[in-house]
Amino acid sequence: MAVSSNSTALPNGKNLSRRSILGGLAIASVGGVAAVSAQRDMTAHERYEHHLAELKKAAEEIDPRIAHWHGFSFLGDESSDGCGMMISAYFRTGRYEGDGIYETEHSGLVKVTLLADRRDGKRMFAYSWPSGREEIPEDRLEAFIVRKVV
Repeated sequence: MAVSSNSTALPNGKNLSRRSILGGLAIASVGGVAAVSAQRDMTAHERYEHHLAELKKAAEEIDPRIAHWHGFSFLGDESSDGCGMMISAYFRTGRYEGDGIYETEHSGLVKVTLLADRRDGKRMFAYSWPSGREEIPEDRLEAFIVRKVV
């Protein structure tokens, strides 16, 4: 089969023309431009949230002891003159082993009770000490308790 100077012979006996090659390159470049354009459409807040999620994911891969994240941001808040942003990760120091009295690193002893409801798919717990009571999710509990005493 004759091949013109504007085409290339393929093993299956067909020809690939320059026009087909350029058309494919144009489609590929439009796809690349669309991908870059989609990234540029993210707001600063969306980029912040995306990169924060990536940071947390990488940190948890480096050290799986991380049980709980805490953070806040006053970025963009003109009335804030203190800390603009803080992110902290807390290591797992204990595990729930049934309702009872648990030792904590800083607060002494607390009574821990599993609650019937879930929030955001997480088990919820009540912990009580002589002057108060609070409800927290399991990841926060595991970063707060050390071991079960009773």
